Amino acid sequence: MILILTGPVHIGKTTLLERIVYELKKEKIDIDGFLSESVLENQEVIGYDLCDIKKEESIPFIRKEGERDWQRIGPFFFIPQGLARAKEIIFRGKENALLIVDEVGPLELGGKGLWPALKEVIFQPLKRSVLVVRANILEDFLAMLGKSEVKVFDIKEEGVFSHILSGILGVSKFLL
Repeated sequence: MILILTGPVHIGKTTLLERIVYELKKEKIDIDGFLSESVLENQEVIGYDLCDIKKEESIPFIRKEGERDWQRIGPFFFIPQGLARAKEIIFRGKENALLIVDEVGPLELGGKGLWPALKEVIFQPLKRSVLVVRANILEDFLAMLGKSEVKVFDIKEEGVFSHILSGILGVSKFLL
């Protein structure tokens, strides 16, 4: 099952996932993956770091400045070591753990970035994943997933926190 959290840029998807991760850890749910945390300089986003959920450490991931041969999307460059680490985390989540990936973007739509690792993991039978996908690419990403079982949650939807937790846990305990 693939759960997708969607919404526009800078609306709080990562913050919501942080709350979800906290609740899942309290429930002793086996989770793995990463969150993408903004890196600010003079109150401007200059990039993103991966927050490894299992190891609880941050890794430089994407920056506005980079090398010519680095994968790039818009104004951002993927730091090769950060991208490699993101893929390692995805593969590490191959087992029974719930995999959380923040976020899948335009690069993945083109088959690059995280997609090579994601496609090997998320389509496995019995695998559960939570993916963040921006609203402007959601339709195209859903087409990439084909006939996979997918539930989409819009961050602007009332009660989305409880609905996602219930979708993950398969119980209505969190429907308040």
